[in-house]
Amino acid sequence: MRKVQFANNYYYHVYNRGVDKREIFLDQNDYLRFYKSLFLFNDANYFAMSGKNVESVQGLALSNRQPLVNIASFCLMPNHYHFLLEQICDNGITSFMHSLSTSYTQYFNLKNDRTGRLFEGPFKAVLVKRDAQLEHLPRYIHLNPLDLTDVNWREGKGEDWAKAEKLLEEYPWSSHNVYLGKPQQLPVVEKSVIGQIFNTPEKYKIFLKQWGGREIAGLSPFEDRA
Repeated sequence: MRKVQFANNYYYHVYNRGVDKREIFLDQNDYLRFYKSLFLFNDANYFAMSGKNVESVQGLALSNRQPLVNIASFCLMPNHYHFLLEQICDNGITSFMHSLSTSYTQYFNLKNDRTGRLFEGPFKAVLVKRDAQLEHLPRYIHLNPLDLTDVNWREGKGEDWAKAEKLLEEYPWSSHNVYLGKPQQLPVVEKSVIGQIFNTPEKYKIFLKQWGGREIAGLSPFEDRA
């Protein structure tokens, strides 16, 4: 029995990593496959659409969609992922995550001639209880790619912000640039949710720059950088 019970119109920090901390994205095609899946499987009508698959997403943005969740932010890292999700229909998060994880595991195993589970057990979820958490989580999620660099953001030290900002904008597998007002390849992130958290890109940029080191890292389930 999962400790966290999902309820509609509540936000949750959802995350998981590869079993034994193994990498779950081995190349750019893996990231792209997972990214497409974030859009396709967030739709109660998806499996009723004959002939559709993860490799064919053209035109689906205008289809009659019935989203299961609002994706407020995301970040895909080599061996883990983070989402901020709002459940908007009964069983929405569970259905979305089950389809996403099952499909990607099947794809990954077939591609790499392996069997067995890919992820470290069921996905983890934490209820967002306070407005302050809702504001901090996109920042924490979007700063994760700095772990792949020499910017030591988790210690809250005075780093070169211009360098960090450039690195974050160049990282393609997070919703950071959506928060800056840039277009999405697919409509994965619900932009109206962003507006409820940061009403302008400028306010997001200011808040991002003011990261608080351990204050933010305390929200992390992977203190060992996964």
